[in-house]
Amino acid sequence: IGILLLLTIYNFSSFRYSLPLVFVLYIFILQLFLSKYSSTVHYSDFRYFKQYLYLYVFLSIFFIIIPLSPSQKIFRFDGFLGSPTVYSAYLVLLYILALPQFKKIKYKVLWYFIVLLFVYLSKTRLILILMILLPVLYLAVDLLRLSIKRIFLATFLILLFVYPAYKVVVDYFPNLVTLRYEEGKDRSYDLRFYLYSITQEDFFKQDLKTKVLGQGNEYSRLFIKDKLSMDIFPHNDFIRVVSDWGLLGAFFFFLIIYRYGVRSKVALMIAIIYLIQFYSNLVFNMFLISILVMVSTLSNSKEDTPDTNYRRL
Repeated sequence: IGILLLLTIYNFSSFRYSLPLVFVLYIFILQLFLSKYSSTVHYSDFRYFKQYLYLYVFLSIFFIIIPLSPSQKIFRFDGFLGSPTVYSAYLVLLYILALPQFKKIKYKVLWYFIVLLFVYLSKTRLILILMILLPVLYLAVDLLRLSIKRIFLATFLILLFVYPAYKVVVDYFPNLVTLRYEEGKDRSYDLRFYLYSITQEDFFKQDLKTKVLGQGNEYSRLFIKDKLSMDIFPHNDFIRVVSDWGLLGAFFFFLIIYRYGVRSKVALMIAIIYLIQFYSNLVFNMFLISILVMVSTLSNSKEDTPDTNYRRL
């Protein structure tokens, strides 16, 4: 974290666009604070994840009955957060944190389908895929004893190349696109792929030193703003981090996420949710990184399996 902090200081551009620097400094301070309690406190000591999930779903039902805007009935349900991607990500996150607090399997399964339904209504594809695969991931870790590190690395590589992979899906399985675009044309993907392409091309044009050390905090965001006269971000935080912090900064940043994500099974799931949000411009989201750091640091170096079932509760 210290090396990444130095690189973000090196890439300082202005106070107006200093969120990346604040973000890394925040992780550094949060890690120092939580490390004091890592051997004495387990994150499951917090007993209210289940209650938060109940409240979240209750509010979701309320805003289905009384939507915030008419578009929720026509397009995508965004609950009460103004963004379908953020809404679905936070819902799945709460479900994962609350899951061990359900003592009986039938309640775990029931809430799985409740959460799956709301994620489907949000039509957030990557989160929906994660939710469908969630039981498989848990079984892979618990029963097959599949390496958490391998699962993380495989997921990271898949998400890193999701745009080219999605192009194949659009070309060969166009019916999958109609989940959100009945005319069979995914204009959202077209725009995102364009933003990704021009950001990538700009990075490749730079000299070796710039490629290694970066072009400056929020450079890629300002690059897109200059090109389109709109502040809409690159919509791909993988290339955003590489462009802004360079290959060296990106390496240390992803290494940090890796080290947090492989600490436990629950940390792995949260890290995957966080990585998925890289396609929604949430790389510097303080809430997601806080939960990931907390769960990882306060795991007492023990794997969270059904055998332990959170004995502290």
